[in-house]
Amino acid sequence: MPVPRYLNLAIVIILFLWPTAADAQAEGPTYVVQEGDTLFGIAFIFGSTVNEVAAANGIENPSAIFPGQELVIPGLEGIQGSLRFEVLEFGETLTSRALRHGLPLDQLVQLNRVLLPQRFPAGQRVVLVEPEAPELPLPTAQRVMAARGDSLLELSARLNSDPWSIQAYNRLGARRWSVAVEMLYAPGGDSPTTALPPELDAVEVGPLPSVQGQVVVIQVTAPEGTQVSGRLGPWNLNLVERAPGDFVALQGVHALSEPGLLELEIGQLSGSMFSQPIELVEGDYGREVLQVPPETLDPENTGPEDELIGRVVGQITPEMLWEGVFAFPGSYYETFPSFFGTRRSYNGSEFIYYHTGLDLYGGSTTPVLAPAIGRVAFADNLTVRGNVTYLDHGGGVYSGYLHQSQILVQVGDPVEQGQIIGYVGGTGRVTGPHLHWEVWVGGVPVDPLLWTRTPFP
Repeated sequence: MPVPRYLNLAIVIILFLWPTAADAQAEGPTYVVQEGDTLFGIAFIFGSTVNEVAAANGIENPSAIFPGQELVIPGLEGIQGSLRFEVLEFGETLTSRALRHGLPLDQLVQLNRVLLPQRFPAGQRVVLVEPEAPELPLPTAQRVMAARGDSLLELSARLNSDPWSIQAYNRLGARRWSVAVEMLYAPGGDSPTTALPPELDAVEVGPLPSVQGQVVVIQVTAPEGTQVSGRLGPWNLNLVERAPGDFVALQGVHALSEPGLLELEIGQLSGSMFSQPIELVEGDYGREVLQVPPETLDPENTGPEDELIGRVVGQITPEMLWEGVFAFPGSYYETFPSFFGTRRSYNGSEFIYYHTGLDLYGGSTTPVLAPAIGRVAFADNLTVRGNVTYLDHGGGVYSGYLHQSQILVQVGDPVEQGQIIGYVGGTGRVTGPHLHWEVWVGGVPVDPLLWTRTPFP
């Protein structure tokens, strides 16, 4: 029986309009592919899978995406718009970012898959929806830090507001409770909408993420007369006041610290504190095997010697004496026999040791030069370090010169950059003559090469 002509026409129209694999796209927010992106990385960031993102965008070959391509991100119900990334600075939370961009807090929580929006690590990328209007300057408001057990009613009374207004202004959605150390805001004040205690104006932390064996710089601005304190992981910060209300602390991060999160706490001395994690990543350090005199590994020698040097470099001279980058302490610095942070095996041991400094080539006639202005804090002969000198550069920064054949300075002597303070040698735990150069920051050895390239404040 022949098929009616109108039925044939209907079938053709249906087939023409039916979406194909190439043009059937799901509804949802979009993301523009950036240089270096992969479909796997994009899917992972947004809590999806490669197959789900490919299916939502009609992609047959997952490796065939290209920069500038716009992808629909599935699984983010109720969210529309263009997704982008922004780095969260220290002292900010998802709440303060929501206020800045006029976004619902629960939307940022969903996009970033976090349970505690006030504990988002500083330095990590925040996923947010591109605002319709250009980004506004950080708004100002009244702010109050919630204590354990505080209700929105109690907090709103302290802000001269009401719970419903607080709920709406802070983008809390249906939530009717506060979280300990959470900062909440109300309109009408002149404080920036950060999560910092009201006694602090601003805190800058960098570089982020922090790296094993490198330095974290913390700069704090506070009203004149404020006393500031802080802590990074296990280390108390030495906050030097360079000008009224202007503080800076330099803190080294141990080369063997476990990668993950370090807690950074900043606040008023004997007052309210703000705590936020920062990310710590691995340094790029190699391995080497060495044979050394056994007595230089004996804990009866190494223990007391390490404690002695720890006391020397643990003393704080408030004034920062150096300016700009450090010079190299030797005349040859094109190549190095051993780099800072290298994991070491001594006399067949496991790789439980690491190199606390940078080695430079030289012999007994090679002078050792002060890399920056300082003062001699220690000069003596030790079993492991040999003839050793430590210079105090102020602000908790020290430099050390090990294995010398001669020491030309005494404790208390001031030194200028480029001054000869000794000669290279082969004393102590060595396999041959060389200069072992150390830089200590906040009681922790860090990579000296960093100081020849970076002008720390």
